Amino acid sequence: MITLGALRLGAVPRIAAPLTDDDVRAPGDEVRRYADIVELRIDQFAQHDPAHVGALCRDAGALGLPLIATIRSVDEGGGTHLDDAQRLALFEAVLPTVAAVDIELRAAIREPVVELAHRAGKRAIVSYHNFTATPIDTDLAAIFDAAVLGEADVVKIAAHARNAADADRLLVFLLERRDRAMIIIGMGPHGVASRVFFPLLGSLITYGSAGAATAPGQLPLAELHAELRRYSPEFAAAHPA
Repeated sequence: MITLGALRLGAVPRIAAPLTDDDVRAPGDEVRRYADIVELRIDQFAQHDPAHVGALCRDAGALGLPLIATIRSVDEGGGTHLDDAQRLALFEAVLPTVAAVDIELRAAIREPVVELAHRAGKRAIVSYHNFTATPIDTDLAAIFDAAVLGEADVVKIAAHARNAADADRLLVFLLERRDRAMIIIGMGPHGVASRVFFPLLGSLITYGSAGAATAPGQLPLAELHAELRRYSPEFAAAHPA
């Protein structure tokens, strides 16, 4: 069983709320009401001094939720260009505070970031994002295998679903590996349903927006929470109205 801090993943769908530094300073009630996890989108912070970012991450701990540190590269949807040395320094600064880090499979610093996380007893989410297409099945399998070989605790694949067939392929890919620690997301209009139903079928985490969406097709937190309560008795039992 995979855990983020004290939170168990797998038996119950879990919602992560991506937050910027402004969100951390003034978190809305919906984050506490509807989120199980906070994803700190450090690439979207206004400042990237390690001391400043570390202090904000400690502030985010007051929410009482497990924290994922994400410093996304611009090539995979990041908000600010940060070089590898900057990103590595920021990961080091926040590791004492967070439960997990999210690093891209294709990042040059993936190996040292994963090593730092494991040395600190934290989880490493190794991720792949494609905002234009869903890779063919053999490429999806190769991405997954590469992430596992890269010592991922959780493999995350988020791909743009151009049509219903792409969404179906992502679903089959998930079902064939539902005993593995994975997050599978279809982005765009044809992928919206994946954000509700894939977590019911084994995808460990789904992401809901507390403000502006951080990815195409991302649902608002309250709406996502309501849909999961509607379709998952386990989620409803763990999240009473």
